[in-house]
Amino acid sequence: MMKLTMMLPEDCVPFANDAADVVRVFTGPLDMLINTPGGDMTLEVSESEENGTRHLTVKQGAYLSSHDAPVLSDHLDNKRLHKRQLKLSVYDCMKALTGRTPPWGSLTGIRPTRLMYMAMERGLSAGEAAREMTELFDVSGEKADLLREIIDVQSGVDRPGEKDVDIYIGIPFCTTRCAYCSFLSGEVGKGKQLAPYTEALTEEIRGTIALIGEKGLRPRAFYMGGGTPTSLPAPLLERVMEEAMPLISRCAEVTVEAGRPDTIDEEKLRILKDCGVSRISINPQTMHDETLRTIGRRHTRQQCEDAYALARKLDFHHINMDLIAGLPGEDLEMFEQTLAWSRGLAPESLTVHTLSIKHSSLLHLWEAKLPDGDMVAQMVRTGAQEAHARGMRPYYLYRQKYMAGNLENVGYALPGHACVYNIDMMEETGNIIALGAGGISKRLFPPRGHIERAPNVSDVGHYMARVDEMLQRKRDLWEKTDEAGAPDKEENE
Repeated sequence: MMKLTMMLPEDCVPFANDAADVVRVFTGPLDMLINTPGGDMTLEVSESEENGTRHLTVKQGAYLSSHDAPVLSDHLDNKRLHKRQLKLSVYDCMKALTGRTPPWGSLTGIRPTRLMYMAMERGLSAGEAAREMTELFDVSGEKADLLREIIDVQSGVDRPGEKDVDIYIGIPFCTTRCAYCSFLSGEVGKGKQLAPYTEALTEEIRGTIALIGEKGLRPRAFYMGGGTPTSLPAPLLERVMEEAMPLISRCAEVTVEAGRPDTIDEEKLRILKDCGVSRISINPQTMHDETLRTIGRRHTRQQCEDAYALARKLDFHHINMDLIAGLPGEDLEMFEQTLAWSRGLAPESLTVHTLSIKHSSLLHLWEAKLPDGDMVAQMVRTGAQEAHARGMRPYYLYRQKYMAGNLENVGYALPGHACVYNIDMMEETGNIIALGAGGISKRLFPPRGHIERAPNVSDVGHYMARVDEMLQRKRDLWEKTDEAGAPDKEENE
């Protein structure tokens, strides 16, 4: 792994990780040294101020770039502009050094749509905001158009009100751990934790129902994810769903991830149907059995086909499918075969993920043959073309670190099938109450958009022992007033 030395003025040291993220767009994973010689590559940063203008320069060997920016009186605005100035200077230097132009330009943040919305709040049209993304951050025209289309689709979905709240329940168990997975989930194994976890979760559900009643909140969308919720045995799955019925019955949209086909049977699907679930995910990731074995899925293409047939038999009218571009050993032709195969299963929504290799995933430890960034970009482009050909439009997008080709994950849906919960969560436009190990509740304080969070502990054992504390954290969050703070406008750049 490459070592990067960053020689930084004191004022820039707080932004070192952000600048290193820009370098990673060009180099992949790296270790960083701050003001310590000895790296494989050295970036020298210098800055000066004159007449209210900050001049910042980044130098790497013979390559040099600089940006000027005003010094602002507001501390938060000045901090944000200073960070942007450094990242843009590093980006320009790395672009000149490598001769590459990443599709998302200098952006390393999770939610680029937020930057579009912020520009539109300043009075720009969607087209003007898209052009600003290209001019300011060097975002490609293709990606700027994608953002514009997503915002157009989202404009047809009602925004949550101040008292609205989405409900998330996490089931942090899977039958096996996928090689690319970095989520807080464990393998079911002998199942010893499933019953006590369900007991703790139902206690949290009951306490949350009481809190929602006391605060006059309105459940809007329900989402049970994980992990794989259907890894629970049918009796435990039924108990969780029945305990949550006072919440589910008030939601216009109810989603349960039944992502692993090998966890689905008729009894579990009937439980979900009887409890009012309107949307499920059945996720093959790929049609190729060899790849499924490589990534540890331990189910087959045939099991996925059988699961879809069973769900249709039981009248599930909205099924989402996840596919991953960039899986080990796959090329463009194999991904195109998966897309063509998925057409026959006819999901109402399709999420095209780009493989992200996290340090906490097993895949990070392998010397697996992965498609290069250019091939993955073509896979993602082909996925978009296929979705549009089916009459789907993109409705949400998010990005992660260490994604192949510096790309993105995009959700596509047929008209009327955009997942409200996904939009609310990704755009951070409303409140979320999250239950279960690893869940993070969020409360939005309008009109400034300040967000406060209350995380549940992620360790299953600690969660079960401290469920009363998790409930109290939610109560404390909803007792707060908007005393100070401002929207986090930085993470999206």
